[in-house]
Amino acid sequence: MTRVRFFDGRLLTAGDFDAEQSYQMEKRKLHNRLLHGAGVAAGLEVSDDDSGTAIIVSLGIAIDGMGNEIIVGDTVHVDLGIRPEDECFVTIRYGETPADPVPMIDGEVEFSRVIESFAIAIITNDPCFNATMQEIGLARLIRRNGHWAIDKTYARPELISRTAL
Repeated sequence: MTRVRFFDGRLLTAGDFDAEQSYQMEKRKLHNRLLHGAGVAAGLEVSDDDSGTAIIVSLGIAIDGMGNEIIVGDTVHVDLGIRPEDECFVTIRYGETPADPVPMIDGEVEFSRVIESFAIAIITNDPCFNATMQEIGLARLIRRNGHWAIDKTYARPELISRTAL
């Protein structure tokens, strides 16, 4: 890993700032991967919404297999839609979205911010068997009497956390 060295009189470019941010982010992700691992740190509990056709994911934090911090700041409702299978898994994945476009001197447009986000998905295979752990399994859903139920025996990956949200 290479980090930027700052000193008085140095002309800084966007590349220098990008390199500095990249260094800090990669170090933090390395720390997360090696010292904490992948899994749910706090919250992200899955419950049903009593209709049997949707679920609710509580606020919380997880770390994926790449060391990315996945932060859910508010309750999320997920419609399950029509699904043919009798078993599926609720997962969460880290995401980034470019934001705040600004004009450049040459007339082009660049995004000036990156919003760290997440995506909750319903998949058919248990993500715990995925070697990269880019998707974290939050729950297993089983169809019972035409409605989805949360399997309370599903062992999602969890990190040791000392505080609750």
